[in-house]
Amino acid sequence: MTTWVRDRSGDVLTWIVVLGSFTVGYVSYVLRLPFFYPDSRYYLAMSFWFSGESQDAARDLTVEFADAYRVPVPPVDQLFGWGLVQPRVVLPFLAALPVRLFGPFGLAGTVLVIALVMTVLFTQILRRRYGNGVAVTVMLLVNCSYQLMMFNAGMLTESLSALWTALTLVVTWAWFRRRSWWLLTLMAATVALSAFTRQATFIVAGAFVVAWLLGSLMQRRWNAWGWPALVVASTALLCQVLQTAFFPSFSQLDQFLKKAEASSLGEALVAVPGMALRIIASDIRTFLERDLPLLVIILLALAGVVLFFRRPEAHLLLGAILGTALYNITNGTPTQFRYAIPGLIFFAIAAALPLSRANRDRWRIDDRRPNPSAISDHDVTVAGSADRVL
Repeated sequence: MTTWVRDRSGDVLTWIVVLGSFTVGYVSYVLRLPFFYPDSRYYLAMSFWFSGESQDAARDLTVEFADAYRVPVPPVDQLFGWGLVQPRVVLPFLAALPVRLFGPFGLAGTVLVIALVMTVLFTQILRRRYGNGVAVTVMLLVNCSYQLMMFNAGMLTESLSALWTALTLVVTWAWFRRRSWWLLTLMAATVALSAFTRQATFIVAGAFVVAWLLGSLMQRRWNAWGWPALVVASTALLCQVLQTAFFPSFSQLDQFLKKAEASSLGEALVAVPGMALRIIASDIRTFLERDLPLLVIILLALAGVVLFFRRPEAHLLLGAILGTALYNITNGTPTQFRYAIPGLIFFAIAAALPLSRANRDRWRIDDRRPNPSAISDHDVTVAGSADRVL
């Protein structure tokens, strides 16, 4: 056992740092903020309903729990019939058994497990592609972020949505190595599950489509992202159409017109630049005031896009940003990165690019140093004296 640990000390220390920082971040969140938010009432009520309670009984149990957090619970028809959250059935389905066994905190426990799995998967992706040092750096920033821990660990759908996106990316990389139809089917399944977790699939669709288009443009041929982009984008669009048809009680267009203070779509589109600037300015101010780690992640990711524009990681992030902007601007309010969390993995791998290059350049410098065996005893003595002075 000792030999195994010694031979893999780098990997062991990586996981100790990542999981340790996740634990510290989670405990810090629990001590400062509640698990329960206004959106949580819908997921908790559905969890009770899926666990075997009637809708009336599920509402009563949700009201009993929500009163402690001073969160009002709407009537049954709105609680289970609001078109915005009505399609979001995956998280309540996963939480149904824990809620049956442990009550409302079963939902919190389910989200905790999801957030932990997401953290492990993100770390493994970063380790495999960029090395332990880069993985530790990026995940420390993620785990120390106030906003990310709040949205990922609360009774919300963000961490599960981010997990589906990361799994879609992993399946896509597997498809690059082994062109099999069942991997494309699995890719479509992860997108469909994401669509019924949270309506945010245009983020991953935008990422894949831009990776395909920019990659094809630069390579002057059909890019390898073509089939994944087609599968992901068509699945996302199909799910959106189905949700609009079967759950029509929420209109994103009406929300957009309301926030833009416009009477027509044309007037609303004219207002988009001003709305975007207000949202960005508000979010930056929030990050500067209470979440520097998240701001650093964003700035590193944007630096990765600029410095390594030919890399697919940069293309993926550009597409994800476009998808996020679609949701955020049509919603019309600052969300402090919440709407971008389904595309968090794209920020992580883009932020890893400059860190990975910096680490590689360091090793190049070390490789150019003289062979220690060629250094004379006199040089060793001088170097030792200099080290003691420093």
